[in-house]
Amino acid sequence: MLGFKDWLTKAAGRKAATDKTGIQLIASILACYPEIESVSYVPEATEMTLDFVLEGKVAKEELEPFAKLLDDSLQAYHELDSGAPVWMAVEAESHGRATMVHIHRQLITMTRGELTLITTLFRETFTNRLKCDKHTPDQLEPEFADAQSAVLDTLLDQNQEYRIKEKMIGIRDKDRVVVYNR
Repeated sequence: MLGFKDWLTKAAGRKAATDKTGIQLIASILACYPEIESVSYVPEATEMTLDFVLEGKVAKEELEPFAKLLDDSLQAYHELDSGAPVWMAVEAESHGRATMVHIHRQLITMTRGELTLITTLFRETFTNRLKCDKHTPDQLEPEFADAQSAVLDTLLDQNQEYRIKEKMIGIRDKDRVVVYNR
């Protein structure tokens, strides 16, 4: 019986560590990139979804060229970085006075440079229409911003070494970032 109890304790510890890693990854992405409204993760597909909010209804004719630019830029970035193409999907939905753009990516091949590229393209293309949290990394306490940046770099560098087992979603809630298991 003692062996079984030890096994349960170790298994619970591994699950907690994996959950903590997923929570920290999602929270760090939101802390480092104020342009991203929410992040969700589906473990079965190892898929990360980054959500951006644009003010007003954005026409399909405007989003399609942007999606192509985003995909072309991402493929060029990964061709230079790793020499391999990556999977990405873009979808959008309008809700009254806002449009939400969902970027779907495999966590296993996601990099910090890629996140920076995606957010930069959104900022440059949609300028004032892109909803952006007022708490940018430049406005946060330097120690906190540096710590979140370092954690994000570490977790993305190690993303092939761990598996997040829980469905998770991280959202902005006023002046905080909240991460939930779904």
